[in-house]
Amino acid sequence: MKSIILAVALIASTAVAQPKKITKKVKDAIASQTAVKKDVEGKVLWIGYGVGKSHDGTINIKEGQVELKNEELVGGHFVLDMPTLQTNDSPKLQGHLRSADFFGVEKYKEATFKITSVEKIKDAKAGEPNYKIKGDLKIKDKTNPEEFKALVIKENEKWTATAETEIKDRTKYDIVYNSAQFKSVSALGDKLIEDKIKIKLDLKTK
Repeated sequence: MKSIILAVALIASTAVAQPKKITKKVKDAIASQTAVKKDVEGKVLWIGYGVGKSHDGTINIKEGQVELKNEELVGGHFVLDMPTLQTNDSPKLQGHLRSADFFGVEKYKEATFKITSVEKIKDAKAGEPNYKIKGDLKIKDKTNPEEFKALVIKENEKWTATAETEIKDRTKYDIVYNSAQFKSVSALGDKLIEDKIKIKLDLKTK
């Protein structure tokens, strides 16, 4: 009788010790709950406005990542390489924009955007924004919340993200040069620069 009990105990302990095989279904379930991070590259296009005129240019993306889960955007961040700020106008204007009057790129070499929440836009039509993104934008040493809508799609195994938005008040980032918030409109005359900056994002995974 004792030998039978010992045999049963041995079989039971051996069964417990045997590792269970993880099936493909279980692996897929685990993978679906894990965010996949992908490196991104691209540029930010900007447009600034004065009295009866506008200036535009680009800033390169230095580095960044998007986080995807179940083929949907769930997070991410990117870093702007501020010394790459360029304008399609004069070298003089480009130098001024890089100076302490505006972005002070020698001191503040990076600007960052970190996503804090992502909302899928239901019933978004093809070619129209399908995500609402909120995040923290840091320019110079000032951080403020910003939000925008973006079109995020997968093509040829790569993800692309495009968006059009604007910084409504540049002075929140200590960019106050010739702003009507700090000088009267009459004093500025045609030197007045609007506080909004239009932004176009064009990103893709590597």
